Parts: sequence; C-alpha cells; structure tokens
Amino acid sequence: MPTAMVIAFGVAGVIYGTICLFDRPVKATETCHPAPDIPYTLEDAHLVWHTRIRCDTETCADKSAALDVLVDAKLVKPWRAVR
Repeated sequence: MPTAMVIAFGVAGVIYGTICLFDRPVKATETCHPAPDIPYTLEDAHLVWHTRIRCDTETCADKSAALDVLVDAKLVKPWRAVR
C-alpha cells in the first residue's frame, strides 16, 4: 500500500507541474488563452473564471469572455468603470 501512495503522489506532482508550466501568466504583449467561438453558459463561465485564476482579463481572452457572462448575469460587478 505505501508504494501505491508514493506512485500516486509522484504522478500527481508531475501532472501539477505540467499544468503550472503550461498555464502560466503571460507578458502583456501575448494572448494567454483564446476566447471561445460561442459565448459561455453561466456554469461554464464560472468554471473558466476559477480555472484561469492566475490569468488577467486584460491578456486572457478566455477569462475576459467568462467575465462578460458573469457581469451580464449580475453575479460579478467589475471594479473598473466600463468605457
């Protein structure tokens, strides 16, 4: 049993490390994650909002699209004035 636990934690560490490597914050000149082709549902927007927690809505089109859905549903109030 202890060997299985060691293997499981090792695999989990590799998966987590890979996610952190590829889901990293980006420079302001890059686009982080592309926007979806169709608008998110409210449930999907909520999931994307939490999944992209380290992304900024200024550089991540995916998180920005999720924010638009959450604002339209009046679940989130943007802290900046919309211009």
